[in-house]
Amino acid sequence: MKKSFRTGFVALIILATMMLTSCFDYVQSISYKNGKYEVYYKLTFSKIIMALAGEESQEDDLIGEFTEDTPFERGDITEVDTDIEKGFEIRAFIDPKTEDEDEKSMLPKKSGNKCYIPFTFAEDFSSDDMGLDDDETGMAAVMLSSVKCRVLVSKKIIQNVSKAYFEGKGGANYSVPFYDYGDSFCIEVPMALLMTSPNYRLDRIVLETAGEI
Repeated sequence: MKKSFRTGFVALIILATMMLTSCFDYVQSISYKNGKYEVYYKLTFSKIIMALAGEESQEDDLIGEFTEDTPFERGDITEVDTDIEKGFEIRAFIDPKTEDEDEKSMLPKKSGNKCYIPFTFAEDFSSDDMGLDDDETGMAAVMLSSVKCRVLVSKKIIQNVSKAYFEGKGGANYSVPFYDYGDSFCIEVPMALLMTSPNYRLDRIVLETAGEI
């Protein structure tokens, strides 16, 4: 999720919309097993869309680009390369007592009846970071209206969820849908929300329960 990925990102979105297909797929999950948190991220791009946008050269070393500035070890990152998509997935195990600040930033935090889940994707693809003007931001928001990022949270971390939202200024929060997948909850974050980053705190998702966690 480096700046090179942002180059031509709007063009990718427009082409994807014209072809009624998604240009990328983002999945994030967090679970707890054997005394450690397991964090997982997957980011893949459509090979067809990237080719049409003239971005094929950026496919060759997505892992290399990402590992230039990341707390993950090379061994944590695996290339994804199929007939239809190219990208990478990350799987890492983090001790809940870690003193490393980068690792801490990837872990959930609990307070009362709330659980805060880090949403790292927002930090890399906000409209400000992509250098979009107001018109481009509006266009991108429309194009992205049907694109979603999926965040899965294990029930070992939170057993019940009554609300899922991003905190807004003045208490005007942005609710997002969530679904019970059996052993985890899936929160679906609309990509268009990233275009309104000044209004909401997007670096974390707030999950609420009816009582204390």
